[in-house]
Parts: sequence; structure tokens; C-alpha cells
Amino acid sequence: MRTLHTPGVSFEWHDAALPAIGPLRTDIAGFVGIAERGPLHKPAKIQSRTQFTSVFGDAIPQAFLAYSVEGFFANGGDTCWVVRVADPDSATTATLDIVDAYGARLLGIAAGSPGSWGNGIVVSWIHDQSQILSLTLHYPDGTQQLIRDPWGVALRNVPNDVQLERNSLPSTMQFPLIELSRPDHGTYSSNRVAVSAGQGLLVGGTDGLNTLSSKHFTGQGAPDGISWGLVALEEARDVSIVAVPDFMPTPHVLPQYTAPPPCDCGTLDQPEPLLQISQTPPEYPPAFTPEQIVILQQALIGHCEKMRYRIALLDPLDNLTPDDAVATRDSFKYTNHAALYYPWVLVEDPLLLSGIVRAIPPSGIVAGIYARSDLQIGVHKPPANAIADGVLDVRVQIDPVVHGSLNDSNVNVIRSFPGRGIRVYGARTVAYDATWRYVNVRRLVLMIEKAIDQNSQWIVFEPNNTRLQREMDRVVRAYLESLFRAGMLDGSTSDDAYVVKCDESLNPPEVIDAGQIICQIGVQPPYPAEFVVIKIGKTQDALNILQESGAESG
Repeated sequence: MRTLHTPGVSFEWHDAALPAIGPLRTDIAGFVGIAERGPLHKPAKIQSRTQFTSVFGDAIPQAFLAYSVEGFFANGGDTCWVVRVADPDSATTATLDIVDAYGARLLGIAAGSPGSWGNGIVVSWIHDQSQILSLTLHYPDGTQQLIRDPWGVALRNVPNDVQLERNSLPSTMQFPLIELSRPDHGTYSSNRVAVSAGQGLLVGGTDGLNTLSSKHFTGQGAPDGISWGLVALEEARDVSIVAVPDFMPTPHVLPQYTAPPPCDCGTLDQPEPLLQISQTPPEYPPAFTPEQIVILQQALIGHCEKMRYRIALLDPLDNLTPDDAVATRDSFKYTNHAALYYPWVLVEDPLLLSGIVRAIPPSGIVAGIYARSDLQIGVHKPPANAIADGVLDVRVQIDPVVHGSLNDSNVNVIRSFPGRGIRVYGARTVAYDATWRYVNVRRLVLMIEKAIDQNSQWIVFEPNNTRLQREMDRVVRAYLESLFRAGMLDGSTSDDAYVVKCDESLNPPEVIDAGQIICQIGVQPPYPAEFVVIKIGKTQDALNILQESGAESG
């Protein structure tokens, strides 16, 4: 800044720095499926397996969502968004009202989210006449929560001169897995227990799965102003990878249940035994037919195309033959926003005895491999030849001949290699168009499109002249140069890796008069070395070994 000596008003003109285009995350996944508990049809950001369990609960026999999210984090995933689906018209929340001797409610208790999981919450309390001094919540997983003086002054005889303070209290108090309601607020429950009983059981929770239908996954047919399933996932704008493992039917497997140990009556300080929880069979969603599953997966692809910058990970039906897997891919060959992985994989099942495995769709594990590859190297790296951590075996063993046939049909194979583990051994989209054959190429271009789209909004309503064209050219060129220097574009020089053109030849007066500015961009993505050929020949003196690598052209 220049030094001023004369009092008065002075002006200094300078050009504001234009925003540069920065890198974007491409590793964030989105999952839509069935969970034990958690918010319905609202995306929740999850950054660890522990956080998923605390919000959505443990694995359940009716769904694959928990297994898929577990596979995502086990294989290197860092962040995902999860949407729990159920029929909101039939899913109910377990509740309990504690009442005094006259039947008036002292405290309303409700599970934090709909589902039968809340029926397993046992509540015990300490009271003094008609006042509740403390609550102890006993959750189905064995954990406990103590809440002292659960409503403070709201449960006491507050004098009239401080009535304003009582009314200023919130009507409900939210805890991670429970909600408490004031005596004069909230919905009253038909499940009522006298305060003198000392303990009670939340009841009335249902999962809303018996009436679950395809519209709850796709979001089509939801009431105005309400989002379901994939439509709700649109709120998570940073998602790049989408999987819906619960399109697939689940086997009716009951979880292992261990009865609680009997009380030791010889111990003087033994607490009063808790109420016994009745075990009811879980609700199962209706199994979709293969034709319905194709329609649902097409809706998933439509979601990714609508959101523009997402790719769908498609699961085949369980135990398909290779020919059936090819037929499945043929149902989606006109999109470049999806990839199909075959076969299902076997993982340990926490619901059953130790050593028992369960077959699950591979999409969650593949999403984790995508994320791991993006975080460690970059989106330009094909997410293939990567070990699938946590996978014990594959559902169908594939030999090299069948693998070649599946690969030619753009079906990505998960194979077991002796001494090398279980690996995802394919990186192709389902696209019929050879331009978008490879997953890394499609995702790299999607990332470039999104970055330029999000970071060029400053251009709107700027003076449309040659200066704006030069600035647009400079900003885009700087971004592509950063990608080239990071090894994300192919070519020995920048001129080989990308081209940017934004000048008078693309923006003649008639284009400017229409309020438009055109910038032409071309990039050279790195194609995978999908086939490696080693030629061995004998020269006059020794063996000569020549190694070649490359991918199919086109």
C-alpha cells in the first residue's frame, strides 16, 4: 500500500484474485438399505464402523447394509453417507409412560428411532413419592445409561412465581438412543406403568419391513415435500459412489440368542432382576423378483445420471452362472454410470456361531476398494488387482477361461488366487460405448467435470468479452496442469495431456450476444495396462525376454 501524505479521499484499483480450481474428493460413498435402527430416509454421515453401529445398530438377518458398510471401512473407506429405508407408515417407535397413582403422566419415554429394537429397552428408576429422581436405561446390547434428575424442575412442584421458567423448558430431551417427553407435552403412550413399579419395558416398536416396497428405495411416489431412499441421498452432495445392497433378497436366518444367566440369590447385594424381554421373530421385507431388481437397479443408475457425478456399483443375484451374469450386464449396457461385480463373497457372520460365513453382495467391499485407491493414489488409478480385505472366499470359483469371457462382456470378476488372496480383478463399466469402457477413465472425467462446474460459477454475469475468455482459459489450464503433474493425465508433455481453447473462434459475436461463453477442453486419461504380454525368444547366445503391456484401444 502506498504512503499517503495529503488528507482526503484516495482510490486504489486492483484486480481481485480469481478463484482457482482445487481438488475434489471422489472416495465418499453413499449406501441405501435396511438397518436395525436410526433415522428413516435421512442421510447420516458415517466415518467409522463404530459410528455406524452407534447410529444404525448391529447386523440384522433381514439386510446386507451393515455387512456392506463393514466391508467399506475394512477395505479403506473413510467417509460414507447412509440412508435407512423402511415403510414410514408402518414403522413405529417403542414407547413407555411412567404415571403416578392417579394415572397422570410423570415422564414419557420413547426409543430414539422406529423399530423393534426399542422393544428391548428396559427402564428402571428411583422415585420419591411422585418424583423420578433417576433413570437407568438397559439397552439390548448390554450397555446401560444413567440419567439423574431426568427433567429437573419440570418434574417438581414449581411455585407459580417461576411458572415462566417451567414453560421455557424444552418439550423433549434428546439422547443418542432415547427421547424423554415432559408431562404436558408429546404423544401419550398406551403402554403405561405406575411409578411405584420401579421398572418398565418399552413396547410397540415395529420395523416397517413387512410392507416395504420398491418406492421406499427409489423415492418415487413419496408424499410432497418428503424424500425417500435414493431421493433422500441426493441431499449428500459430496457422494461419488453409490451402492444399494438390499435390493437383493435375504435368507430367513434367525440370529443366535443366549438367555441371560439366572440371578444368584445367595448374593445379598444382588439387584432386582430386570424384566424379561420377549423374543419375537424379525420382520422380513418382501423379496423382489429378478425383474423387479433390474428395474430397481435401473432406478439406481438413473439416480447417478441425474446427480451427474456419481457411479453405481451393481450387484448380481446370488449364485448366478457366468452366463447369467453376462445377461445381467446386458440389461444396463447403455449407461456409463455403472459397474457390475461378480460373484458374491463370503464373510464372517456375527449373527451366527463362530466360523459360520454368510454370502453378501460385493458392492460395499468394492466401494471400499474404490475409496482406498482414490485416497492412496488417485481416481485415475483403476480400482482393480486389489485385495478384498475381510473376504474369506467367493461364492463362485472362476477360472481364467471364464474370466476372459466375463471380462469381454464388461463384467468385473472377483477371484481367488492361490497365494495372493481374494482380489477384485476388473475395472470396467457396463457401458456399450468403448469410450467409457474403464471405471477409472469415467470417474476421472466426472471429477474434472464436477471440479470445473463447481469452481467456475464466478463467471456467471461477468462481462462477456475476450478478457473473460482468457481468464477462463487460464483457470482451467492451471487445474489440468496440476492433474498432469500429479500423474493423473497421460502424455509426455502438457500438450499431450490436455488441450484448452476459449477464444474468439469459439465465441463469435452471435455466441456472445446470446449470453454464452464456450470453453473447449480435451484430456488424455491414463488407460489401464489390462493385458501384459511377455514374449520369450531365443537369440544366438541367450534367451531374450520382451515385456509389453497395454489396454484395448477404443
